[in-house]
Amino acid sequence: MAREILLVSTTNGIHHLEVGMNAEEIAGFSWQLWIEKFGLRYVDWCQSMGMGWVTFMGGDLWVQNSDLVARGNLYGEQKDYIVGVVTNENPTQVKVFDSLGIHSDGKWEVTSVIIPESLNYPDGMSSKIPKEQFKKRAGIWRARFLRNMKSTDNTLDVINALSGEPLRGYEAYMLLKNVENPAGEQVKLFKVQVEASSSRI
Repeated sequence: MAREILLVSTTNGIHHLEVGMNAEEIAGFSWQLWIEKFGLRYVDWCQSMGMGWVTFMGGDLWVQNSDLVARGNLYGEQKDYIVGVVTNENPTQVKVFDSLGIHSDGKWEVTSVIIPESLNYPDGMSSKIPKEQFKKRAGIWRARFLRNMKSTDNTLDVINALSGEPLRGYEAYMLLKNVENPAGEQVKLFKVQVEASSSRI
């Protein structure tokens, strides 16, 4: 006659898993076990509470964006400030991306500009805007978009960033990285302004 046996499992969260049962019970059984290692940065739960934004990891409670912890410090590691931006105004119109204005109290660079594939450009387009290209005018960090770094082939070429074809497409995806504010200080990003003109192609 088969009966259910309760197995009790415990773990320290790092190295091993122990499974035990009542030592007075005599039973024969077989089992299958899959263990997937998520690593030390696996977050068990995250929640907004009265004390702020908190996460639970490995049985510990972590308070994010607290005055007690430096900004951008996640689980004891200082991280960069990176923001993803999508520009898709008039999404049915092909545009030439001309310039960018960043309203912020710190200097930024654009580490990646991706324009998806289209009928005229089956490989899409890619570029970047180094921090040296940004100049502060009237309190706004401004820079012109560089050229398509994949103009000659499907690999990124720095020479093409200066002499390649203009960035052209329906929309663009950008990654902005803060490069001026000291680590741990608050960075304020108010607005990202993209200037584009209608493409004749």
